[in-house]
Amino acid sequence: MLLLAVLGACAIVLPFVGLGTRVAWTELPTLLGSTSARTALNLSLRTCLIATTISVALGVPLALLLARDWPGVRVGRVMAVLPMTMPPVVAGIALLSTLGRRGVLGPSLEAAGIRVSFSTLAVVIAQVFVSMPYLVVTLEAALRSRDTHLETIARTLGAREWRVLTRITLPLVGPALARGTALALGRSLGEFGATIAFAGSKEGVTRTMPLAIYLERENDTATSLALAVVLIALSFLIVGATSVRWGDALTALRVRRRPGAPDPDAADADAAEPVAVPGRRRSPRPDGPVPLRIAFASTARDVVVDLAVEAGRALALVGPNGSGKSTACAVAAGLLDAEADRVSLGERVLDGPGVFVPAGRRDVALLSQAPGIFPHMSVLDNVAFGPRCRGDSHAQARRRALAELAAVGASHLAGRPGGELSGGQAARVALARALAARPRALVLDEPMAALDVTARARMRAVVGRRAAEEGLTVLLVTHDVLDVAALADDVAVLQDGRVVESGPVARVLAAPVSDFAARLTGAAVLLGALEGDRGAPRLRLASGGLITGRPQEADDDTALAAPSAAPAPPPGPAEASSAPSAALSGPGAALVPPDAVALYPVGRGAPSGSPRNALTGRVTGVERAGALVMVALDVGAGQVLTAAITTAALAELGVRAGQELTCVIKAVQVRILARPAANREDGRE
Repeated sequence: MLLLAVLGACAIVLPFVGLGTRVAWTELPTLLGSTSARTALNLSLRTCLIATTISVALGVPLALLLARDWPGVRVGRVMAVLPMTMPPVVAGIALLSTLGRRGVLGPSLEAAGIRVSFSTLAVVIAQVFVSMPYLVVTLEAALRSRDTHLETIARTLGAREWRVLTRITLPLVGPALARGTALALGRSLGEFGATIAFAGSKEGVTRTMPLAIYLERENDTATSLALAVVLIALSFLIVGATSVRWGDALTALRVRRRPGAPDPDAADADAAEPVAVPGRRRSPRPDGPVPLRIAFASTARDVVVDLAVEAGRALALVGPNGSGKSTACAVAAGLLDAEADRVSLGERVLDGPGVFVPAGRRDVALLSQAPGIFPHMSVLDNVAFGPRCRGDSHAQARRRALAELAAVGASHLAGRPGGELSGGQAARVALARALAARPRALVLDEPMAALDVTARARMRAVVGRRAAEEGLTVLLVTHDVLDVAALADDVAVLQDGRVVESGPVARVLAAPVSDFAARLTGAAVLLGALEGDRGAPRLRLASGGLITGRPQEADDDTALAAPSAAPAPPPGPAEASSAPSAALSGPGAALVPPDAVALYPVGRGAPSGSPRNALTGRVTGVERAGALVMVALDVGAGQVLTAAITTAALAELGVRAGQELTCVIKAVQVRILARPAANREDGRE
């Protein structure tokens, strides 16, 4: 590969070296000072700058159009590239056939007093025709491959389409735009074939540098070589300018010139504790907290959800991957318009029959797993973006942004470019940006999933404190039970696109009904057939094992109902008194927490006494969990039991994959629940 690369470089560089050996370098100023050389150079620079300006003005909208998907777009992309592939002389003949005196449009233009062919205007048109495709192709490829997540975030912050285009889209593809513009400029500067065929070669009118070089080559080789050197040098400077990181240079210059600017190399935000905003004490909105209602059905995604978040409270939405949690967040934020939906914030309908309030105008802030910090803006400009979109003046937006950064402990990052933040820093800045417009509802779609333990704890503290200060209504999507316990008042479990369990956090975590909620708390879910009665419930596993659970309480009737069904009414006195003698039957589940399981070598025998349950399991995995070790055991029929043991016990037992152990389970820590007859292991009815 190195040999081939060197040969390729030689194929490009050697012709320039050969040209350099023929140039009379000492006579270069004199040769370039001739009238013909100066005239050609001035005409080339003037026409190529005009042509490049036209190419940018027309090529950028064309690239934006071709980057979208619409019927016939593939044909359009081919047509945009076609001028790059045809011989320049053919391009000139095509222009002459269209705009010449006898062309398709020529007579009409002549009648209007516009003469195109063999004029300076013809030179510009020829340069635009052959150079604009270089800009369009380069920019269109960048636009099609760009990540649209940042544009989505900008819309949720209130940016309209024009602001999204000018402040987000084009700056993100800025390098491609600069490279395409440079290629178009260089191609215009070196255009020859189309120009000579369509515009001719008249000194001072149409004779550009390439034409002058061609003509001087026969009469004055030294002058033609001098002009060639100038043309190559200009092309090198034009294309080379696109390799300079102008954005970084301008950002550094702006930070250096701003008096009292925060030091971008200050301590990491992850190590900074949130500080109070000087002279300002936050308070809930004067109009008070409002409830959030989300009800929708999405046939394409098989999600049917009806959620209500009480005013000023936080609802945690949990469930397995693909259950529809992010879909619910997108509907709430206005990024998805599902069928049969109704979204309201207080008395204001955001989505319903004949009504759809787009993202950014709902008073709903969305914070997703990817912080989406705009890399081409400073941290301060990132946070000020939302207030600016909502009409705040530049000074007002910056003051609010500084206050929000101080509230999340990130003031020292204000002058740092957005693309230079760590994960924890970006998460804090994203929270400050989301709250800068003081939304009435906050939707958190796993914003802490990618953070380490320390950063997650700090992020929870910031979110909880700000939600309480602002009186926000919060919808939180998470897979972490600590997020639920620390931030949520209520919890809803989403499974297979349906809400299968909901209620206050304390009740759902203490007595989970759904499989996912049980696993979220760390309990193993074993399935089987119910036996015994309410006073001594038992579960017969498919493998033949028997598990005895704690006596069922009166309020277990509601837990025994199908997750998707309405809760059953509480039993009456007579019912309650006779319940223990009622025989149990049908499918059921046993919830076994890891700390209820003790492990013994097979053959030693289970101890007699209170544990009551003994199963034989085969070790399938061992994983460290803090100071303890979690041992996963297959107890038959593919069902897995988890035991929490110490590292000393792990070493004493010599636990290894495939080993058989006796699992002893205390009945008092086992909850046995009934399951609907049609329920399968995945929980879908």
